[in-house]
Amino acid sequence: MNKRIMLVEDDEKYALNLREALIEAGYEVTFMNTPIKAVAEFTKKNYDLVISDFCMEEMDGVKLLTILKEIKPQLRSIILTAFPEEEVELEAITISVDHYLSKDKSLTIMIKYIQQLLMKENTTNQMSFYGLTSTIERISVDTQSRIVEKENQIVPLTKKEYDLLVLFLTNKGMALSREEIAEKLWSNDIENIDLRVIDGHIKRLRSKLSLFSISSVRGYGYKWSE
Repeated sequence: MNKRIMLVEDDEKYALNLREALIEAGYEVTFMNTPIKAVAEFTKKNYDLVISDFCMEEMDGVKLLTILKEIKPQLRSIILTAFPEEEVELEAITISVDHYLSKDKSLTIMIKYIQQLLMKENTTNQMSFYGLTSTIERISVDTQSRIVEKENQIVPLTKKEYDLLVLFLTNKGMALSREEIAEKLWSNDIENIDLRVIDGHIKRLRSKLSLFSISSVRGYGYKWSE
């Protein structure tokens, strides 16, 4: 899966040139021309990197990335500026922005910074950024931020639904008894759990993600068949 980048920039001519160069380098790029649109879009997909201009009308790039990092703390980020200032760079460092770059750098240099940053991401996480996947169901699970995507769209799950999904994806092809599921997900209160509650959670999980891979094992439990 190609790395997904969000580019937030109100200078559309500059943005389109950078976007074209990123696409040619093999990245999937979403361009937003305002920070407000960027925040709304960020909640819909799982982005590997956000590149933001510093000086924008609605809010500056530091404030935007502060908001986005509250949603996804490990987000990789770059701030671009036409007028580098030490004070702004210090603010960027404070919120753990990866690079603070001047726009007068060539596109070749910009792409090199981005490639190195995303390669560092791959090295840091020995698993892929998406910790768990299902090719058949077109599902990706980022186990660091607990974000679940179905066909590249984020699907909100309850804690128990998320835990069930992770349990099945880490035990593909294995039949799990209801007792085993209860022990793993309700370990502190297993004696008081009505095992039929598990059936309800699985029914809702199937519905939310339109799943076909979870099959019932009669008189026993469930299995993820893939």
